[in-house]
Amino acid sequence: MFLAALSFILGLALLDETVVSLALPTITEEFGMTLTQSHWVVNSYLLMFAALVAFGGKLADWVNINYLIILGMSIFGLASLACGFATNGSFLIAARVVQGVGAAIMFPLPVVAISRIFPPEGRGFALGIYGSAATVFMSLGPLVSGYLTSYFSWHWIFWINPPFVVIVCLVIAFAPLRGPVAYGQDENISKDSFDWLGVTFLLVGLFFFVLAIMQAPDWGWTSRKVVLSFVIGLGGLAIFIWNELRRRAPLIEVSLFEAPSFTSAAFVVFQAQYVKIVMFIFGALYFQQTLGFAPFIAGLALMAAVTMNVMTAGLGGLCTDRFGVRVPNMLGLLTMSGSLLWITALISADNYWLLFPALLAFGASLPLLFLPAMKSALDSVETSKKGQASGVMITSQMLGGTVGMSISSSIFIFTMSYEFVFGSAAVISLICCLCSYLYFGTGEVVEETEGQG
Repeated sequence: MFLAALSFILGLALLDETVVSLALPTITEEFGMTLTQSHWVVNSYLLMFAALVAFGGKLADWVNINYLIILGMSIFGLASLACGFATNGSFLIAARVVQGVGAAIMFPLPVVAISRIFPPEGRGFALGIYGSAATVFMSLGPLVSGYLTSYFSWHWIFWINPPFVVIVCLVIAFAPLRGPVAYGQDENISKDSFDWLGVTFLLVGLFFFVLAIMQAPDWGWTSRKVVLSFVIGLGGLAIFIWNELRRRAPLIEVSLFEAPSFTSAAFVVFQAQYVKIVMFIFGALYFQQTLGFAPFIAGLALMAAVTMNVMTAGLGGLCTDRFGVRVPNMLGLLTMSGSLLWITALISADNYWLLFPALLAFGASLPLLFLPAMKSALDSVETSKKGQASGVMITSQMLGGTVGMSISSSIFIFTMSYEFVFGSAAVISLICCLCSYLYFGTGEVVEETEGQG
């Protein structure tokens, strides 16, 4: 029961990364938003998610997980209600910001809990089962979102969240985690030493950096506002890194990246999320604006890119336990790269069935990337740092989403070409494929002993 509740948490967060994709044209028309403003409906959520998810992972080493789940889910559920009641674009974007805060708190917790409950040799299978259940949400997301937008109202894509929030909170209330599984284990963290400076400068740096990329097509790449935003963003990120290097208990332990295998794993989840955002946001726009599909039909079309997730998530976990992390990772990267190159070459033909095989391949590749990368990262650190490692990996993942949305939005607004959007994603995937071939899975596994923690 508890594993199912944890899967709901992941499923809701995954759903709201891309649930607005099929409703975006409708929302844009109803509120009279520009193309850049409409893309902020997606990226405001991703930005807060990326900036604060390390904070959520760190809290898992400090605070009872039961409390954190209820807190994060409550914020997420209330913000979802607010999104549904939005009467203009600015209000919707603001509500999505708050929704991202809730998602950042709750998202790292299931992986941390699983890493504490299951031994290393069975963790891949547990993550696979957890991922399979959670990806049902993502698989049904395009279909449900398109159906609600076509036949009811786009408001309902947000109003479907609160019932699931209530279910999860009830499970936690009546069957909470107990003992060392529930409580933080990092003795280096105290209330007085918590890295609030790191949280602040990471948020400021990411916001202004993303703002510069997102607004550059409207403001101009050489405009004073864009240049100033870049300077503030890069300066904030530089101060953040300096602060992390000098702290005893940093928000993000930069030393983790000294291991090439850990850095490679972080890059894998970064590019996987980058590509996923491109597929679900710009794929949905392509189906509706270029092929003329209604939202529900576009949702059916996107189902090809997610249904294979359910089939390969459990298989990915078993392959990881049987063959290690390297084999499924390379298979996933090669499959993803091939699917993106296929789409880039054929998308201008404006024929859905030519893209259909690539969509299937894309969906099959995702679990082969996320599961091995997360397992590799968690296995490389001791028990007390698993929350930290989880937070770092999920930060890398969500950074991939917000950077991917920012860059792809700028490319699309500047070129109005889907070929360039998917082509740039293919380049990122191919670079990641080379890096993984050289470094992924080459680090040592930290063995855990009974009674550790």
